[in-house]
Amino acid sequence: MNTAGNRELQAKEYLEKHRIMELLSQLTSFLLFVRPTLKNLGLCTADEVLNDDGRRITLDKFRDEVNRRMEEVWSSF
Repeated sequence: MNTAGNRELQAKEYLEKHRIMELLSQLTSFLLFVRPTLKNLGLCTADEVLNDDGRRITLDKFRDEVNRRMEEVWSSF
């Protein structure tokens, strides 16, 4: 049980040393307040028409794919 606590302490120290939590906080703030658009990212133009070719990723497709991949990863253990 002590090793788990030691690993947790090491992880906490690593996050603090590299200021990971600050970075995540700043990125979250940026996404919430600036809200970059596809146009800003250069992914499409404002007048571009996006046609659905049947390959659109829906929430259900995304969730199913994530679950499938997680099962693959965990099955290797």
